[in-house]
Amino acid sequence: MRKVLTVAWREFRDTAMTKAFIFGAIIMPVISIGLFVMIIPLLDSEDEPLTGIIAIQAPDDVADEIEDLLQNAAHPLQEQLNQLPDIVTNDPIAKNMLPQATETDLVYKRIPMDVEFDEKTLAEEGYVAFVSVPETLLTPMSETNTLEITVPTNLSVDHTDFLTRNTETAVVNARLKRQGHQPDAMRELLKRPNAIAMRIQEDGNVESDNELARRILPIAFMMLLWTAAFTSGNYLLTTTIEEKSNKVIEVLLSAISPMQLLGGKIIGQAGVSAVILGMYGSAAIIGLLTFALFDIVTISQLVLFIVYFIMGYFMIATMMVAVGSAVSELSDAQSLMGPMMLLLMIPFFLWPIITDHPHGTVAIVSSYIPPLTPFIMIIRTTSANDPLMLWEILLSIGVGYLAVLAMVWMTARIFRIGILMQGKPPNLWQLLLWVKRG
Repeated sequence: MRKVLTVAWREFRDTAMTKAFIFGAIIMPVISIGLFVMIIPLLDSEDEPLTGIIAIQAPDDVADEIEDLLQNAAHPLQEQLNQLPDIVTNDPIAKNMLPQATETDLVYKRIPMDVEFDEKTLAEEGYVAFVSVPETLLTPMSETNTLEITVPTNLSVDHTDFLTRNTETAVVNARLKRQGHQPDAMRELLKRPNAIAMRIQEDGNVESDNELARRILPIAFMMLLWTAAFTSGNYLLTTTIEEKSNKVIEVLLSAISPMQLLGGKIIGQAGVSAVILGMYGSAAIIGLLTFALFDIVTISQLVLFIVYFIMGYFMIATMMVAVGSAVSELSDAQSLMGPMMLLLMIPFFLWPIITDHPHGTVAIVSSYIPPLTPFIMIIRTTSANDPLMLWEILLSIGVGYLAVLAMVWMTARIFRIGILMQGKPPNLWQLLLWVKRG
């Protein structure tokens, strides 16, 4: 066991204590969190107001609507913003990150409809915009459906969008009023109500359906598991190939057995995976705390995530080290990794289906197919409104860890044969024969 731990420490040290790893897996998340913390206070500052003189050449009723809207315009997403949950709107940091209405300090100059306005004077006289709305645009069934807004080169995109959007709304308001309708009343009639889905729980209580948690948590948990497991698994693949091609592996095998080397490499990279999980997991927790959303994650989900993460790491690690021991060049590994990667991409393809139907047939069947088990189960446990049955969780854990033992056994047999073999790389069928012969 001492030799296994020595190899594990060497594997961890040579991977986790390199400049590239420290920068990519530790410094980058820290910098990202730091930038996030630094940028948030800046979001509290108000947007630059729109100031200046606007020349309006439009019918009087349209010009009145334009002036009114530009002075009192709400954000175009205000209706959606009003439907945000209280946990977001009541949080000061999250509230500051939401879009705000544009403030204005404008002077309006009306240009008669029969006067030809020269756009060249726009910059010369300091106009912030020239709005031209033809009378024909307000005629029912008119073929004309275009208006022009001329702005100087230094006007921001947001302010340009603000002017065009509210001018279009002003034309619609004027059309409605000419037909005897009140625009505000019409919009109130067309305003969509804020529907709240209530879901009956297993205990008979009725609680609101947390759509946010059901959509975000499954893919976030799976991506965190995927990133931590595959990063260290990739290190296992590359280091094994490098040691084999450089003949370092022969020196190591003169002091320890192949099984001790295999165990040390997998355990050492498990520590690397834990470091990656800790860094990116901490970043995710900080994000949830920032937006006051940490309550959407339960303790049971965190515990199950750790259980399935360990399962997923060992499944991926055994596949990577098996391939790495069988080839001598990284390019040779691609033909073997292709089918494996295609298999491991299945959870991404099934994610939308399982999120919508965590108790469906597809979700249940795929939960017990290694190596899909950890990824599918973490999606199910985080997307289901009511907890999964205990027997389902225990069965998936049992099936998954039995599969881990089987994969470790198969990898050991492949590793024993392939680690010293040179020449033409084997195909998948030959790897299976190695398992039989090993």
